Amino acid sequence: MYPESNLFGFFASKGFNFSEEIITRYVLSLATNPFVMLSGISGTGKTKIAQLFADYMCQNCTKEEREQRIAFVPVRPDWLDNRGLLGYYNILEQAYSSTPILRLLIEAAKEENQDKPYFIILDEMNLAKVEYYFADFLSIMESRTLGNKKGEKLHLHDGKKEDKGEKDSVTDADGTVIPREIHIPDNVYFTGTVNIDESTYMFSPKVLDRANVIEFNEVNLLPASQSVGSQFRLIEADIEKINEIFNKEHRRVFCHSEDFTKCKAKGEINEIHQQLKEHNLHFGYRVANEFARFINLSDNLVGENHRNEAIDIQILQKILPKFHGTKGKLHDTLAVLETLCDEKNYTRSSAKLNAMLKQLERDGYTSFIQ
Repeated sequence: MYPESNLFGFFASKGFNFSEEIITRYVLSLATNPFVMLSGISGTGKTKIAQLFADYMCQNCTKEEREQRIAFVPVRPDWLDNRGLLGYYNILEQAYSSTPILRLLIEAAKEENQDKPYFIILDEMNLAKVEYYFADFLSIMESRTLGNKKGEKLHLHDGKKEDKGEKDSVTDADGTVIPREIHIPDNVYFTGTVNIDESTYMFSPKVLDRANVIEFNEVNLLPASQSVGSQFRLIEADIEKINEIFNKEHRRVFCHSEDFTKCKAKGEINEIHQQLKEHNLHFGYRVANEFARFINLSDNLVGENHRNEAIDIQILQKILPKFHGTKGKLHDTLAVLETLCDEKNYTRSSAKLNAMLKQLERDGYTSFIQ
């Protein structure tokens, strides 16, 4: 049994049966890129894993501090722009109508909070079209570079004019000063949960290209009968080590070519890229760098002896989610990838590809997110 200061022990103490692998995959994915999507059938714990991890990271906070560092936001079907996330300036009331997410961003940007991770959980994020309300966030997070580590700014309002000139800042109903523009602080992490049914929207390649997608479709009603399974788990999972992963000194929320250059699995990543290139379904530099970043983190935090599993997980979470289409478009590509995964013992990806190929034969169409 782990103590509650241990990440796995904390989850167990709350009565949830998440595997150590799935928790490890979630942590490494957040550390690779601060946008993770959790997909799968309803009731499998997608929302709960995000909430519990945020609770774990804020376990020593007061209630007020916790509320400042975690924003749980149910997405509404009528969101057509970013006002549901960022609010808007209400001309009639002469005040800014702010939101929990905006208040969290302002708090996270303060100098004294740079070593604290902040968490935004978008529940059922595809009830509205993600490209409508989240596009600004995706583009601005992508604008972070070595020469511009903060990235571009989000525009919030145009200020208001007063007798003595123009005032950049306005206030909300609580008196909080709302700046004209704001960066997305690099200590803010986004998790979106995804359900697929007749009331939801599918994702564009732009969205899937920018996230790690973790599936939650396994349901074990008799957990006592489960086998030990994968040993892909964090070597050290105490709160001090987890905090270290996300603190200012070690944090870097954008990937670049250095990640790929330093990666000891460059050859394997390139082999996958070349196989896909033959079918004109290859990936770009962003995906290659993030793929490599995940491998590098896994080498350090899980162990180099698990690198093959880390590659397998990244094929599953980073490459396959973008595949959706007809039999004519995808059959040959998926078949080639399945053969490669079988040969390399990428068992997770091979099983998923097998399921997608079966759907392709049955329906003439397949999609990663089902």
